[in-house]
Amino acid sequence: MRELMLNNKYAKAQVFVLLYGILVVAAAILGAFLLKNANERLLVQRQRAQNEIFYLAEGGLEDAIKKFNYAIANYQIDPNVDRYPANGTITTSYSNSTLFPSGATVESYISAANITNGTRVVTDPDGSAVFVKAYIVTATAVHPKYGTISATLKQAFLRRLIYAFQHAVFYNDDLEILPGAAMTFAGRIHSNKDMYLGTHATLTIDNEYLHSAGNIYNHRKDSTDSMLGTVSIKKAGTTNFEAMAGLDSDSSDWLTESQTRWNGTVKSSVHGVTELTAPSVGSIQPDGYYASQAGVKIENGVITKNGVPLVEGTDMPVGTIATSTTFYSNREGKYVRMTNVDLKKLAGYASGDVEGSPSFTNNLPSNGLIYATRNDTPSNQSPGVRLVNGSQIYRTNGLTVVSNDPVYVQGSYNTVNKKPSAVYSDAINLLSNSWSDANSTKSVDNRVASNTEVNAAFISGIDQTSTGHYNGGLENYPRMHEKWTGKELKIKGSFVELWNSQIALGAWVYGNPQYTAPNRNWSYDTDFASGSMPPFTPWAVEAYRGAWWKE
Repeated sequence: MRELMLNNKYAKAQVFVLLYGILVVAAAILGAFLLKNANERLLVQRQRAQNEIFYLAEGGLEDAIKKFNYAIANYQIDPNVDRYPANGTITTSYSNSTLFPSGATVESYISAANITNGTRVVTDPDGSAVFVKAYIVTATAVHPKYGTISATLKQAFLRRLIYAFQHAVFYNDDLEILPGAAMTFAGRIHSNKDMYLGTHATLTIDNEYLHSAGNIYNHRKDSTDSMLGTVSIKKAGTTNFEAMAGLDSDSSDWLTESQTRWNGTVKSSVHGVTELTAPSVGSIQPDGYYASQAGVKIENGVITKNGVPLVEGTDMPVGTIATSTTFYSNREGKYVRMTNVDLKKLAGYASGDVEGSPSFTNNLPSNGLIYATRNDTPSNQSPGVRLVNGSQIYRTNGLTVVSNDPVYVQGSYNTVNKKPSAVYSDAINLLSNSWSDANSTKSVDNRVASNTEVNAAFISGIDQTSTGHYNGGLENYPRMHEKWTGKELKIKGSFVELWNSQIALGAWVYGNPQYTAPNRNWSYDTDFASGSMPPFTPWAVEAYRGAWWKE
């Protein structure tokens, strides 16, 4: 019996040991399983964090290039700077992002590539000069939650600078060219947004560069009305012109057929066209770049040169600068408080002076930049700046006039010994050689224009087209105030739109009391393409992205 009891005890002990062993093994297996799961979760979290940091750094590359382009376009930095910023880094913040961790930031900088030839001048297929320099952008992102996880990306890119006036037409907003009469344009045409082309006659694009960073349409923007004319565009590398005939961005075969039909002349966003950076509207404001750089400033009719006031009758002829309120704008529905600038008198010529023998010193700015503005205009009037007697520009390297107000050019401009000249304004208005303020309140039949010629580049604002309201399009980019029927308005220059008008907000309406259309003889000034630019011509800036890599 005693032996049997001992055997039972041993058996129970063995079972207990066996059960304990099983539990230990099970616990070990469970622990290993839990550890494996935990490690897998950590691995997934780490992989996710690494992906997040990669995309953060990639966004930093793009943001740095965008800020670099903007700084060059607005004259904040030298376009050939070796490092941007000069010290420190560019911070890209994702604090408001729902896609990335809270507090995520990227630090970036841009440096010139170590290439011995530095800045190069290359020629685009249409003959425009492009100034090219190679850079490398470096972006580093550190994960805000996992500080040991970071990524540094680099990308090579080419900074390309193109003078704005190497375009016959450059629009920062939608470009509409919808003339009722026949019209021909030669020179680069670029829109940073959509483009609308149509006519009731024939619109001819005589160039191998018609680019839109948006879409290109063969119809109106403001309505569905048909335009039954023909839009003909030059086929690159040939002397042939091919009609749009409805082929546009709405067509299913636009991507390929547009290239077949025009051999590369026509490109839109689907072909890789991107926006070109241009100066912001702040550039023409009284506290902006042009005002700070102007050699001659005119504020509320008071003129200074290099900061020193000029005295009428002593430093310049009587009547060089005058203020008037006799011009009535039928488009704005207001009289204009006008700063009248007599450019011939500003060059020293008093009334009756013989050509070549001015009575006074030439007070045109040595740097070629005039800035004019008004801030004393009551609400029932509109501010304006009028240039008169400008048929000859008495400065060897030309003249640029800038105003945040609407500018009116009265009479033929820059037609004698043509110089590189430009006007930047809230809106550009052209008045013929026959203009008289006394007729401005009468019907348009009493404001008969005469043939007028203008040689200048323009940077000006427009208003926006909406349903049922056409802004007048490129054909009415220069605002007119007379009966031009049967008369010629000849313009040789460049048409650039960088902003919406802030002051000249009156709607475009054809006919009485505003205006009737001239015979438009408009063309690109090819002197601009050869590099003969007006003073203070802005750049269009673009970046061609190249290879990128991870450090």
